[in-house]
Amino acid sequence: MRALVAVLLALALVTAAGAPHVHAAGGDECAVCVLRHAAPPRSELPDFAPVVHVTGDAICAPGLPPVSGAPLGAIPGQSPPAGA
Repeated sequence: MRALVAVLLALALVTAAGAPHVHAAGGDECAVCVLRHAAPPRSELPDFAPVVHVTGDAICAPGLPPVSGAPLGAIPGQSPPAGA
């Protein structure tokens, strides 16, 4: 079902983009006509200086000691925490 909807949507978009259209009595060109007759965009990239990354030793604050095991009081038969 999704594939059928996708094919129908693609067909509708191709038909709408390629079909000739009639302008209203406004005199200004529509956006589609302006884009059809516009110059293609430039593909040149501007020249930029390369980014310089300064590498060095990472400065880290001393962390807490690693935690291992279950907290006190979490295992039945173990003494409760000191604050309780």
